[in-house]
Amino acid sequence: METVRPFKLAECRDQACLDYAEAVKRRRNPPRVICHIMSSVDGRLLNARWSEPFGGTSATAFFEIYASIGRELGTDAWMFGKNTLRAVFPEKFEADGDGIAADAPSVFIGERRSARLFVIADPEGDIRYTSSTLRGDNMLVILGRNVKQGYLAHLRQMRISYVIVPDAANLRQGLETVGCAFGIRSVSVQGGGILNGALLAGGLMDELSLVVYPGIDGLSGVPSIFEYTGGKTTAPAEGQSLRLLSASQREYGVMWLRYSVHRKKQ
Repeated sequence: METVRPFKLAECRDQACLDYAEAVKRRRNPPRVICHIMSSVDGRLLNARWSEPFGGTSATAFFEIYASIGRELGTDAWMFGKNTLRAVFPEKFEADGDGIAADAPSVFIGERRSARLFVIADPEGDIRYTSSTLRGDNMLVILGRNVKQGYLAHLRQMRISYVIVPDAANLRQGLETVGCAFGIRSVSVQGGGILNGALLAGGLMDELSLVVYPGIDGLSGVPSIFEYTGGKTTAPAEGQSLRLLSASQREYGVMWLRYSVHRKKQ
């Protein structure tokens, strides 16, 4: 059943809302985040540039291995960046009209039939969806307070769940909210270097699941596993260390390396 739930910590008026607000206060930590990514042996991400595998194995076989490992992670949800999702839903939603009211409900629960949820942060609120699922999983959209009423109506019509946070570009805010509102305890992030870099710099990455393709790119400047824009003194990984959890060989020479991330106590 579709429901809209109030989510205003400062202005709860009934017991259900008070209970919900108290749950949010108790759970300020975001879900466990696993960055799951496949790269060449030199850490590059543009698969069209990778050298051909030994034996002429098809590219499809390698991505099937990557997807299979992703399922083995057993997370409650998975997500990737907005630019990647644009390849699936390329049409832009032109949302004219009024913004949302100050007391507008901030959680909408749409169709939920899949075991996992696909989560997408959309700061602009402008992806036009033609389906409520992605690869069989129901979707959950993280939006900011800048979203238009017309866009929320589009999501409700498509039975797509959403949460509204002060700033959808703030990954911590979004992950904390979906963790509380939808019971998500773990997320597999299958994005690119920019999203991974933002999670790393924000201290939000708990684990790295690195699938290594047996090939090379070799060119300087090609997007890599972590891409964070900053000055020469910027250190997005500062205070964080990797501990190897496991290393295993898969079909066709693929290696799967799994690390936990440990952060120094402040």
